[in-house]
Amino acid sequence: MLSKYITMDPVPWLTDGENPAVCYLVKKEIIKCSDHEEIYNELISSNLTDYFRINYSNGILGDFKHLDLYYHGSVWFFLSAVESGYKCSSDFISSTADHLCSKTQLDSGGFKFNYKSSDAVGCRSGNMVYSLLKSGISDSRTDHGIQWIIKKQRKDGGWLHCPVAGFCDVMKLVFLNKPGNGLKHENDDNIPSCPVASYSCLKALVEFNSKLHNDSISNGADFFLKNNFFVASKRKLFCGNRVNFEKLGYPVMSQYDYLSGMVLLSEIKKHDYSKTGTLFNTIIKKQNHDGSWNSENKLQGMIKEKNLKSRWVTLNALRLINLVLEDENQLEKA
Repeated sequence: MLSKYITMDPVPWLTDGENPAVCYLVKKEIIKCSDHEEIYNELISSNLTDYFRINYSNGILGDFKHLDLYYHGSVWFFLSAVESGYKCSSDFISSTADHLCSKTQLDSGGFKFNYKSSDAVGCRSGNMVYSLLKSGISDSRTDHGIQWIIKKQRKDGGWLHCPVAGFCDVMKLVFLNKPGNGLKHENDDNIPSCPVASYSCLKALVEFNSKLHNDSISNGADFFLKNNFFVASKRKLFCGNRVNFEKLGYPVMSQYDYLSGMVLLSEIKKHDYSKTGTLFNTIIKKQNHDGSWNSENKLQGMIKEKNLKSRWVTLNALRLINLVLEDENQLEKA
């Protein structure tokens, strides 16, 4: 893939097989290989599948007793496996999805942390509904999840719905199994929505892909545009989760960075060049001489890689460039 925005073509490096997930996703989304079954079979037969199989016991991926643990719990394994391209046709995806839904989805449709007294959580609900849909699961569980997301969208276009408000609430939840005070902020218009929850819920709506939700999607996109993607924001999240929007990473679980935000808004054709041009240029300038991008963000919830030069972040940058080029081509034809 060569374009005016890329110094050198990183596709040969991304498809060298070192990272089977990125290799598969590049072939599917960037190169646009026509034989999806063939490249998916390559993923299934890779050592990445062996890794998930090793962490698959009692029919569940990861630690099924401590579901919420980053990089160990079943939620992380499920979200990361789906992000890697695995579908519900794989037994470790379908069985883990069933387990997580039975343990953490509430009657309201939202998803909670794995504690008895916990309420639904905005970022977790968005993550789970998106991954269920992305894996190919579309049933009453996803329908109820989407309805919860629609219902919980706030006046500013974003989402919050966090049962914890700071470190003390986290300790109460983990050690005393008591809910925190976070939901008192839910209907306070003076409290802005959470960018992490908003990104997660908006991704789920986009993946659901229903024209019935176009207004909600548009309002969610406007939330990020109006807040300039939270670049240079020093506001601490109520939940106490550490985030750094300006450093590039690959968010999977309760995380966000502005590259991922740009990709999402470009997917829904809300790429307003007057508002996002500077940010796009900033991303392009972070490119290495060989056409790759580095992973700058090592916070929990981001995919971890051994090297600074990141195949995952480079994949996301190529997604953004592809979407921008599509918009430019449409403008030229108009």
